[in-house]
Amino acid sequence: MAYKRGTKAIPYLILGFVAAPFLIMYVGFFLRAFGEKMVLGIIPAQWGIYNFRFLWQPITWGLEQTTMWTAFGNTMFFATLSGFIVTVICMLAGYALSRVEFRGRSFFLILQLVLHAVPGQILLIAVFFLLLYIGLLHRIPGVALARAALEIPLGVWMAKGFFDGIPWDVERAAMVDGCTRLQVWYKIFLPLVKPGIAAVFIWGFLFAWHDFIYVYTLLPGTIKVMATLIQSLLATEVIDYGYLAALSLIYSIPPLSLFIFLQRALLKVPIFGGKGT
Repeated sequence: MAYKRGTKAIPYLILGFVAAPFLIMYVGFFLRAFGEKMVLGIIPAQWGIYNFRFLWQPITWGLEQTTMWTAFGNTMFFATLSGFIVTVICMLAGYALSRVEFRGRSFFLILQLVLHAVPGQILLIAVFFLLLYIGLLHRIPGVALARAALEIPLGVWMAKGFFDGIPWDVERAAMVDGCTRLQVWYKIFLPLVKPGIAAVFIWGFLFAWHDFIYVYTLLPGTIKVMATLIQSLLATEVIDYGYLAALSLIYSIPPLSLFIFLQRALLKVPIFGGKGT
């Protein structure tokens, strides 16, 4: 009996051993954000919110000043716009690839995987000149469009999987009643794949939210997002690690909140009897 219990405990011990370093880092992260006057660099002598003073005070960079709220608003606008673009394009393309028969459909699906395998850094120079020629360089909407384009290939596959789960009878019945394909997509399919809409939006939002290389390269230094703001804090001669930890904590709240509020929708995946293809 004791042998069986010991055998069952082995996987949990292995998981605990693997997770321990990450848990220690998170604990240290929170201690540094809320701790003041650290002893030995890890033990807070007292607790407080002094490290969060950027919430009500401007951040001074040399002779210039900026606020966390400006960078936070820019990041929210950038990530939301990118997630919206990814969602609209992927839901339209996913429906077409799931329901419409056309020449080269299989090749197009394979091409999406190939495009997703290409690192975004390789395309950075091409994206730079493309945005320059169309007048969207150094503008948040242009960078959001470029960032969304990197996540669309796999997002199309995600959307197609949700549409594949809807029986053909649903579409045929709607078209017999006089609906066009666009009406079927908008009025019938989208309400049935709400978890898919949430999943694709989260996909596009999260990758834009934590993006650094594109916003750092394609946006001017005067337009701060949270990633470049934290990078500026790291570039100073004297680094305030408590200040940095508090700012990073605020930076991590929106994606965590988004996942918590939408996780119920993500679990409500429709299960039907047939497949689209």
